[in-house]
Amino acid sequence: MGENRGADGADIVGRAKELGALAGFLASAAAGTAGTLVVSGDAGVGKTALVQQACNAPGLAAWIFAGACLPLASMTVPFLALRSALRSAPRFDGDARPTLPKAGEAPHDVPVAIDCWLEELCQRRPVVLVIDDLQWADQSTLDVLMYLIAGPTNRRLAIIATLRTGEVAEDHPLHRWLADVRRLPRIDWLGLGPLDRLDTEAQMARLLGAPPHQSLLQEVFTHTAGNAYLNRLVVAGLEPSARHLPAELPSDLKAAVLRSWRSLSAGSRRLTQLMAVGGRPLRAEDLGAVARPDGGHDDVLVLLHEAADAGIVECSLDGTHWWFHHPLLAEVLEQRLDADERMRWHGAFAAHEENRLADHEAPDFQSLAALADHHYTSGHAGDAYRWALRASAAAGHAGGTAEMLRLLRRAVALRSGLPDAVESQQELWSRLRAAAEETGSMDEELEAVEALLAGTGIGERPLDAAELLVRRAHLRFSMGRSFMAIGEMREAVRLAAVEPESWQHALALAELAHVGVWKDEAEAESHAARALTIARSAGNPRALSYALTANAMVAVVGSRAKAARTLAAEAVAAAAEAREFWAFVHATMWLANATQTWTSQQFADLMRAGRQRLVRLGAPHVYIAKMAAAEAESYLAVGRWQECGQALRIALGSDPGTMGDVAARLTAARLAACQGRRDEARAHLARAEELYAQKSEFINLGFDAIRAEVALAVGNPEAAYEAAMTGATAGGLAPTMCEWLLPLAARSLADQIRAARDEGTPTAALTEMTDQLVQRFPATLRDQGEATELYTLQIVALNLLYAAEVGRARESAGNAKDWIRAADACGAATLGWEEAYSCRRAVESLLLHGHTQRGLAASVLRRGMALAEDLQAGPTLEHLRELATRARIDIARQVVGPAVGDSTGAHAELPGLTPREREILEYVVAGRTYAEIAGALVISEKTVSTHISNLLRKTGAANRLDLSRLATRHAAVAEGLKPDQQ
Repeated sequence: MGENRGADGADIVGRAKELGALAGFLASAAAGTAGTLVVSGDAGVGKTALVQQACNAPGLAAWIFAGACLPLASMTVPFLALRSALRSAPRFDGDARPTLPKAGEAPHDVPVAIDCWLEELCQRRPVVLVIDDLQWADQSTLDVLMYLIAGPTNRRLAIIATLRTGEVAEDHPLHRWLADVRRLPRIDWLGLGPLDRLDTEAQMARLLGAPPHQSLLQEVFTHTAGNAYLNRLVVAGLEPSARHLPAELPSDLKAAVLRSWRSLSAGSRRLTQLMAVGGRPLRAEDLGAVARPDGGHDDVLVLLHEAADAGIVECSLDGTHWWFHHPLLAEVLEQRLDADERMRWHGAFAAHEENRLADHEAPDFQSLAALADHHYTSGHAGDAYRWALRASAAAGHAGGTAEMLRLLRRAVALRSGLPDAVESQQELWSRLRAAAEETGSMDEELEAVEALLAGTGIGERPLDAAELLVRRAHLRFSMGRSFMAIGEMREAVRLAAVEPESWQHALALAELAHVGVWKDEAEAESHAARALTIARSAGNPRALSYALTANAMVAVVGSRAKAARTLAAEAVAAAAEAREFWAFVHATMWLANATQTWTSQQFADLMRAGRQRLVRLGAPHVYIAKMAAAEAESYLAVGRWQECGQALRIALGSDPGTMGDVAARLTAARLAACQGRRDEARAHLARAEELYAQKSEFINLGFDAIRAEVALAVGNPEAAYEAAMTGATAGGLAPTMCEWLLPLAARSLADQIRAARDEGTPTAALTEMTDQLVQRFPATLRDQGEATELYTLQIVALNLLYAAEVGRARESAGNAKDWIRAADACGAATLGWEEAYSCRRAVESLLLHGHTQRGLAASVLRRGMALAEDLQAGPTLEHLRELATRARIDIARQVVGPAVGDSTGAHAELPGLTPREREILEYVVAGRTYAEIAGALVISEKTVSTHISNLLRKTGAANRLDLSRLATRHAAVAEGLKPDQQ
């Protein structure tokens, strides 16, 4: 989700691949290979901003000459773009700058003159010539460009032209020019498409100042199809909290969309407005029949081709249907009609569609849906209701569940005004609920469940009521409305107990046990066992999955991991059989919990496998998004932030629903905080808190710990302490990330004490709070369940981190050794972020003790910098660089041996190493690459690789980072720290 800023201040998002291609092209030209690149795409996709960003990249030491072609209608200015481009060119003694002729003057070999002049400039420095909006170029400009493109290959000249697609008619001279250019060597084409949904979100977040609501994002993306310019226009003036677009589109947006349309003839404008009312791709004969019911519509194709030449509409590949090039134009054109005219035209389409469908025994659901929509907009309530039901049924049979849901929602709304309708309101709500569940539309499913529970006769169907209560609890939980309530589950069990062997009773008991585990209820185990017995007897895979997972939860909490894995694996299989996706996610999470701590590669891999299986099952995206968010959370914990970002893109690539959105936002907030993007971290956390009505109650999410981390990142340790203690003192099971809460609380106190000392204010109260913290919590919190080897290592590491923070708060003299021990333990526990942070604090403490500690400080500093660079942990890296500057530690210097009075080379005394291996080890500790080591020692990279392989074998280190850690520990011993002090 990378972001860049264009030269004009516009935000560039989601263009890393294209920027990379442009950078490579410019680098090749700067090295002496001339080339031309045409960047093409629709108006507003960001061609100009992209080129500006690439040309203004740091390190591109080139002259940039940029000019734009203009759509002049009443006059022609020869060489217009070249005139503006050459204004910024430098002047030298004996300057051979060509003089461009004015309109009406003879050209006087202008192409040759410009080529010779550019040849001279290229001898001095690389030149980049940018011509914007090539589709409006005059012929004289095209002639010069053709001559330049065909020029010498061995000069430092890059030509970049931007070109709008669909802007010129087929007979325009530019098409011939483009065809000729394509035959020339060294010319490349870069097609720029619209932004995807996630990059649209990133742009909107920049424009609004906060991540947008998913409902607003979905509406914007539907309207603009990812066009960056239209995105900017459509959200102009909206508040960051907006959930929907206003009914009326902004005037600037309408003007931008209609600019080309206004150039059409009156007949073509009228026909395209009619097409907009049609609402979908249409055949020319259907358009003609609606436009002129009495016949005489031979000119329809002529008018359509006129609109196509202007880039307004386009024909399908099979040549049968016509529709708008950009879907937003249809909405804008329909809004231009007055209400009466709109209703009349929709009525005409409805009549035509009914006549056409009368000849089809089984019409497709798109035609049925269109007919239902035309009747609805025409005000024909009865017909709209009848066709909506018929169309929804056809959509369901064809797999169009989203369309089925939309039409059922329409039917439910119309039903109350049709007392003679055959279908009952409850029947319609049941259909709507099923469609919403199939599409993952949790808000609409919850509305249907609430309506069914409130409907007449529900008290006479206690089994249905029990199942609805359970589903409502799941939906409210997933949408952040409330954590599952034990009282509600007890009511579901009471209702279902009328048939104690029913699958509904098993389901209710299972979810009573589920909530009971979270609430630490003693009866949870017996409820789970009873639910499993009934579910197996009933043979219902849905109830069986929930019952198995409830028993797996009991087993995890009871430290019976092997049994829990068996139960959870069976639960996953049962959920897949039932296509019960909430149960699938639930079971998969507990299978992973029973396998390994969530802060592990193995947990992340299980989440990825579960996500991929959901995709194969055709699950709604809200469940896929939840799994992807959990995957991202685990990847982040182990320092694999690139994979974390990829999983977040999957989660947020379509509407993730509240459940996936919140989980993804929390992880995105933590990643941004770790990497120093403070505003982004705050914005993601704020959106997560806004989406979930209650925060700390949702102990399956790391709200409190992440709130503390973000508060520390933005410099608010008081808020960090409050958040950490809220989580640490909550009742029931410990929340997710509970292990981090006490180290974060101690860190916030240490930061406050440091700030107070800097300001000269008293610290006694803060010191007393530190003492009280340790008295109340001698060790960091632990999650329940059987501890794996990795989890045990992580608990050890976080306890050492807690102790080191307490030592920092108390300003202990020996705090350096605490931080080195914490760094080593975090490294062994795969907690890379914490390891890099511990290195930073260790260096701080070491440098407080003067010159005798500089050698060890330098080693630890380089180790921390290598980690921080790999993690892109900006704040840690910045602090380490600042420490290096203040202590005058030359981090760029190639260290070969210890300096006089310095113990940097103490680790070179590791036993059994050859002199060359000791020499290379110094470079490894300094974080140098194979190429840098080879260059410094004048040996081949292969030789370096061989020596490093020998070092790994002799020391038992797993990799270069592990080797650096080992050397750092040896240096600590050389500084006088005993091994048991580390």
